[in-house]
Amino acid sequence: MHHLAFFVMLGAVLVMAGLLLDVVREGLPHLTWQFLTSAPKERGEGGGIGPEIVNTIVMVGGAMIVTAPLGLLVGMSQVEWRPPHAVVSVFDQVRATWLSIPSVVLGFLVYRVAIAWWHWPLSVVTGVLALCVMNWPMMVSVAVTALRNVPATYREASWALGATRSQTVRRVVLPAALGELINGWGWAMARLAGESAALIMTAGLNVSTHWSAWGPGETLAVYIWYVRTEGYGARGSGVAAATALTLMLLIALILWVSGRLSDWRQHPGR
Repeated sequence: MHHLAFFVMLGAVLVMAGLLLDVVREGLPHLTWQFLTSAPKERGEGGGIGPEIVNTIVMVGGAMIVTAPLGLLVGMSQVEWRPPHAVVSVFDQVRATWLSIPSVVLGFLVYRVAIAWWHWPLSVVTGVLALCVMNWPMMVSVAVTALRNVPATYREASWALGATRSQTVRRVVLPAALGELINGWGWAMARLAGESAALIMTAGLNVSTHWSAWGPGETLAVYIWYVRTEGYGARGSGVAAATALTLMLLIALILWVSGRLSDWRQHPGR
């Protein structure tokens, strides 16, 4: 079984390496500074993905600004203040169910509520709302896991010195859990950066020349979908590969920065 598992893993790694090399081979020639900073063009040469990069950063950052503090507050109330077991059990079931719902279903839910009922436009703000609806259960899971991994002796020592529960959480538990929180937040940002289905229905596809929070805006993942499904002329395959390569580099940067910050918080002497 060990040998079988090894060969299966090796086969998966080789397939992924082949796909990655194909994307790099086809996309790298298109990956220029002009491509990264200019607006897309469906006809002719010279188009780029500048607005898509901005939209990706804004939407992912906006969703994290909203959901990370809320998830941390819920996690602290669940781990440190310990509400009744029945309440926690029901909430955990709802959270687990929410995590298993396909993102396209959550996007349709946001579309029905925000666009059909509230009359919000297809916009960056609506896309941020969709990402928040998707991301909150993961933020709670990250917070709960990080807080539970803080040794109980930290809390007991703080209480023995006369600190209150709130002081212990603020000055002992949160600093000790911050490294793992940062690492979890980085993985959540990477997951949101690759989302497309929910944003197609909520943020739209078109990018205007003047950026607006209440105007439509597509992310890198949505742009890849658009180029590969709607056709983009003879250069469509190269544009899609270059956009995919940019998205992978952005995700790698997010994970690298969050990993370094996490290590620095957990091992400040290194």
